[in-house]
Amino acid sequence: MKLTTKSLSAQVRDEIKKMVNTAEFMTKLPSEQELAASLGVSRNTVREALKTLEQDGLVLSRHGVGTFATRYNGTENIRYNISTLDSTTKIIAEHGYSPGTVDIYYDVRPATDDIAQRLGCESPLNTLYIERVRTADDLPIAFVEDYVPYVDGMIESFGQSSNHSLFAFIQTYSSISFSNCSIHAALSDERLMQKLNLSAPKALLLLKQIHYSPKGTPVFYSNSYFITEKLEFNIIRRCTE
Repeated sequence: MKLTTKSLSAQVRDEIKKMVNTAEFMTKLPSEQELAASLGVSRNTVREALKTLEQDGLVLSRHGVGTFATRYNGTENIRYNISTLDSTTKIIAEHGYSPGTVDIYYDVRPATDDIAQRLGCESPLNTLYIERVRTADDLPIAFVEDYVPYVDGMIESFGQSSNHSLFAFIQTYSSISFSNCSIHAALSDERLMQKLNLSAPKALLLLKQIHYSPKGTPVFYSNSYFITEKLEFNIIRRCTE
């Protein structure tokens, strides 16, 4: 296949990702030169595409050795490199599923001392509290609680928003640059079982995240409870030697 349209790097990324999705774990991919020749693009374009795939945890490049697929073939799980900050909506969509949001509830409420501290504020602090169940092809994969420092009119604006992505909504108020994420094991209680349509208690992965602006100001805080049987996180860990 020859690529001749714009956004070559993104198209090359998609083509190489197809190879990765059908490869066994640690299968060596064709060289940059071979990929460039088969796709009709420059090696720099291929190199840029491989860099984004490595950031997503889908390939591992070793100088002088080659590039290897790090995605397990055959799994239908949504697999995501946790070191990259993306919205859940984008993660679901990029894996070929239809993202959705159900069981939405929101209100304006005072932050607890803990939430206020995480948001870098002193109590009292009003927050826009949002809870949602995120779905992939209508199946629940995560229950999310978000706490956003309240701005006048925010609840009305959120109520009128039809976008499933909270990132897109919040970035109308403040840019999001990075997050501080802590990972915890959690057991579903009755509330979480009901939200996630679970018939029995199940181990969940809890991500506690403070999202920051480019200047390092806290933008919002979230608790995200993921069903690990449907969404798995990965990260490539490298030796320092």
